[in-house]
Amino acid sequence: MRSCWLVRIAAIVCALCLAMGVMSQTVFAKDDGQVQQVYVPEEPEATFVVLNGETDAATPAPEVTDNRTALPLYDGEDQVGQCAVIGGEPYMGVAEFCEDLGLDAQVIDNGSAVSMAMNGLVLTAQVGQAYLVCNERYIYLRNGAQVLNGVVALPVEDLVKCMGLTACWDRVRWELSVADTEVKPLKSGSLYYDETDVFWLSRLIFALAAEQPLEAQIAVGDVCVNRVRSDRFAGQNNIYEVIFAKNQFSVVTNGMIYVQPDASSVLAAKLALEGCDLSGGADYVAQSDMGADYEMVAAFGSLRFYREA
Repeated sequence: MRSCWLVRIAAIVCALCLAMGVMSQTVFAKDDGQVQQVYVPEEPEATFVVLNGETDAATPAPEVTDNRTALPLYDGEDQVGQCAVIGGEPYMGVAEFCEDLGLDAQVIDNGSAVSMAMNGLVLTAQVGQAYLVCNERYIYLRNGAQVLNGVVALPVEDLVKCMGLTACWDRVRWELSVADTEVKPLKSGSLYYDETDVFWLSRLIFALAAEQPLEAQIAVGDVCVNRVRSDRFAGQNNIYEVIFAKNQFSVVTNGMIYVQPDASSVLAAKLALEGCDLSGGADYVAQSDMGADYEMVAAFGSLRFYREA
């Protein structure tokens, strides 16, 4: 009788587990031959659209330069503030951005570093650092954090991503509008980054680019990520398979792939996995010319990045 009840309980548990697997997005992570099932919630949608359409003769398109620093910010149909344009990107102080859009946030800004906290979201950034950190996620800043009127300003596109908002930069009418101000915080790094991907990608970056600048390290990670996404590399469907594909990386043969990476290599791996592609879409990395069959699309430090011509 007891064994009968145990069988029934086991059946119920299995049914519940199956139902949960159907209703949720599930990721299977391979690590040392073992498969682990990890629940990963959906990533909040964040949209930043840039419009570069033609205008009619009566409304000539404005010249898009950094000299035009006043970019109106709209919340729906109402202008609520303005942005600066730095390096071709709209920038705003974090506190000003939240205040203009009526977002309830606690912001501490000392002119060289900024931190922001709101429900379900923690963000930090500092001048001189090539990335911001949001909910333990690492977002690359192409032009870095800037100082405007004594406060730290960040790209609006990245603020929108961190908050899960929807925004549109109309470069014809020269205005930026936020259509949705319901904050949907970025999913945390512990749920977003696959541990196996970070484990192996950081080791490849360290083995190939330990003495290279951060941009070179990120680009090495990009090569792996690009191969995973490409249909031209059969059997290379994840980071592990890319790295250990036959005759691809010498650091696998000489054992350097197994050396413990440093913090910079782990950071670069996460930035690459986050979608920062500095490699120009490269599929190969080398320290010398790869020949006429390959096009060099980026170079950082002593490394060159190629894709097939």
